[in-house]
Amino acid sequence: MRYLVILVTLLFCAVLPASAAPALWRMADDDTEIHIFGTLHMLEKGTTWANASITNAFGGADALVVELDDRELERAGPLFMEAGKLPLGMSMRQIVGNGIYNDVQRLARQLDLQEDAFLNVRPWFAGMSLTVVSLTKMGYDPASGVDQALIGEALRLRKPILGIETAAQQVELFASLSPAQDKAMLVDALRQSSNIKAYMTELQSAWLDGDETTLDKLLNGELMDMNGLGDHLLYDRNQNWAIQLSHLMNKPGRFFVAVGTAHVVGEKSLIVFLTRQSLSVERVQ
Repeated sequence: MRYLVILVTLLFCAVLPASAAPALWRMADDDTEIHIFGTLHMLEKGTTWANASITNAFGGADALVVELDDRELERAGPLFMEAGKLPLGMSMRQIVGNGIYNDVQRLARQLDLQEDAFLNVRPWFAGMSLTVVSLTKMGYDPASGVDQALIGEALRLRKPILGIETAAQQVELFASLSPAQDKAMLVDALRQSSNIKAYMTELQSAWLDGDETTLDKLLNGELMDMNGLGDHLLYDRNQNWAIQLSHLMNKPGRFFVAVGTAHVVGEKSLIVFLTRQSLSVERVQ
């Protein structure tokens, strides 16, 4: 009977799916180990995401590598605010036309904002702001982002934090958008506004499940195919980051790399570009 119980237990466990968890990758050589973790910048309050694999990989790392380190994060806010302003004498209505601007006013009123709160800002800035305000009102917490949690824990543990980019570099990505790209970002934000809750629910669920296919569809979909936005905001950077991480492999130590999930899924992801650097990257979760 004892052996029958063991056999049944083994068979039962074999047909159960593996426990779903956010995706985690690893690459290593004789003296270097790098874990790569895709993050979400906003989560629903109270979301639990750190399991043993993530905790152990982070805890065992000599340094945390993020898009912006803690000092650059502090610089980012004022720089983005300044870059989002239109030159004196220009208005968003002039740039996007009456129809789109009327939609901006309508959404602003729905969010209890002043109707002309975005009259003198660039379209991309308005789109990002409207999305963040919408999500905040729905219970998503900007302070609960995975990146911020990891940075906070690294500071508590006095673990070195290395930034892949500077705040100025990230701001320049948006400041240098073409008029068509700029407008496309606002139009997409307005289009998404009617189903943003359903979108974020699906996105967070896919992230927690480590579902690369769904994450790729949601994050690298229609908008990134328009006007070269994908190359400008994601794919060129992925290629550059792959080069930086390949250099990091020449430095002895253990590193935990945390970047936005959009960068680690899809055909032009950081993971794909790392493999093109002849590096062996294994998904371990």
